[in-house]
Amino acid sequence: MKLYGAALSPYSARVMLAIRAKGLDIPLADPPGGQKSAAFLAINPMGKTPVLEVDGAYIIESAVICEFLEDAFPTPPLLPGEPLARAAQRTVSRLLDLYVLPPLLSLMAQTGDAAAGAARLSDLTRGLDALETVVGRGPAPPAADGVLTLADCALAPTLIFLERFLPRYTPQDMLEGRPALAARWTAYADHPLVTPIAEAMETALEAFRQRRG
Repeated sequence: MKLYGAALSPYSARVMLAIRAKGLDIPLADPPGGQKSAAFLAINPMGKTPVLEVDGAYIIESAVICEFLEDAFPTPPLLPGEPLARAAQRTVSRLLDLYVLPPLLSLMAQTGDAAAGAARLSDLTRGLDALETVVGRGPAPPAADGVLTLADCALAPTLIFLERFLPRYTPQDMLEGRPALAARWTAYADHPLVTPIAEAMETALEAFRQRRG
């Protein structure tokens, strides 16, 4: 198996966390020919990463890849056995994908349009408020070296962006007044699986900033 993606991407980081939580050895590789190349578009017509290559087949979309890993490698389990608890875990990922990551990444990519930036920040605030509610009524954060769930794998890279990257773009502390998310960040910050992912993301961000001058 091989994962095509980028270290800076929170979507690729989500899958890499699930891979490490499963104890698997799957390398992260650049898309063949580049993300917009004909070779890669033949693999994923959307031209997006991550993509997991498995025995000549290709699985796209980070949430689907994580679900595949859970099905194919059930030990250790990253989803609880009880259906309602499983639904709650999946809701965290869904909220991130629909209401948090799109405005967050757009906010970081803005080019000086104050009105657009304010709209994105408003959308991000609303998404984080919903996420705070859902996470707050879920299970406690993992122990310092505890097993991560699929929800943790999705949430940790997003919180890395919020706490380590977003302050370069806005002075607002997005975890202030959101104790459930703040507790998750405290749990993730020194977690042995999350730490190398965060370091790789920070290195990739610095390289990206240098390329942009």
